[in-house]
Amino acid sequence: MTIQQLSQEIGIGIDTLRIWERRYGFPVPDRDSRGHRSYSQKQVDELRIVKSLQSYGQRPGKIFSLSGQERRQLLETLVGQDRPDNQRLQQLIEEFPPLQIAQEMAEQREKLGLELFILNFAVPLLQLLDRNWTNGRLSIAREHLISDHLEDLLKPEFSTLSAGRPQILFLTMNGERHKLGLLLAAALFHAAGANCIWVNESLPLSEIPVLATEMSVAAVALSFSSHYPQRQAKQDLSLLRKDLDRTIKLIVGGHAAQQIPSLPNLLVCTDLRKIRQLVGRHFSCQKG
Repeated sequence: MTIQQLSQEIGIGIDTLRIWERRYGFPVPDRDSRGHRSYSQKQVDELRIVKSLQSYGQRPGKIFSLSGQERRQLLETLVGQDRPDNQRLQQLIEEFPPLQIAQEMAEQREKLGLELFILNFAVPLLQLLDRNWTNGRLSIAREHLISDHLEDLLKPEFSTLSAGRPQILFLTMNGERHKLGLLLAAALFHAAGANCIWVNESLPLSEIPVLATEMSVAAVALSFSSHYPQRQAKQDLSLLRKDLDRTIKLIVGGHAAQQIPSLPNLLVCTDLRKIRQLVGRHFSCQKG
C-alpha cells in the first residue's frame, strides 16, 4: 500500500505519517527501487489503533512510547470505560434497523431541542462513527446509512431563508469527503440568526470566489476533517483568501483549522458551542 492509499484508508494526513516516521520511528515502510514508501497490512492495522487512541485524546508521544500490545490493551480499556455512557449510541450504530435509527434521531431532536441535540447527541454519534470506522467495526454502507438519516433530519432546519439575515455559504472543497461536521455547524449558525446556503457537492477552489460573489454572501464557511491533509488545507485556504472578495469573511472549522496561519478576515471556529457568540459578534449588523 502506498502512502497516499494508507492516508485515505486510515484518515491520517501524509504529512503526519512522515512526521511520525521521523520523530517516533513508526510506521516503518518498505521502499521500492525508486524509494517510494510501501506499507504492510500489519502496519495498517496498527495505525487504525493509533488513530482510535487519538480519538480518545491520547497524544502521539504517549502512544508511540507503548508497544503494539500495550496500545491494544490501552484501547480496550478506554473503549470499556466509554461504553456505559455511549451504549445507546453504540447500539444505534451497530444494531438498529433503518426505521429505528430515524425514529431515535427524531425523538432525541424533539426531546432535547436543536442545540442540545447537536451537542449532546449528534457530536458523540459522529465521534463513535469515526472510531468504529477507524477500527474496522463499521462498514461503509452502515456509516452512509446513519449519516444519511442525520443529514435528512438536519437539512430542513436551515432550508428556509429569511430577509435581513446575513447569508453564509457552506461548502466543502474537492477532496473533503466528510461533511457532517459542517452540517451540524450550519444548523447552529441558522439557529443563531444566519441564512445558511448549503452546497451539497464539493467544489474546486477556483469556483468558490465566483459563486460567493454571485450570491452576495457575507461569508464562506468550510470545514476540514482529520482526513484532509493539513498542508493541503493551509495552501487551499491561503489561495482562497487571496481570490475571495476581501469583504467576504472566511469561516473555517474542523481538525485542520487548529493549525492554520492567520489570514485577513478569517474566523476560526473549532467549538460548536461558540457559534452563537461568533454570529452575534461578527454578523448581527449585516444584511443578507
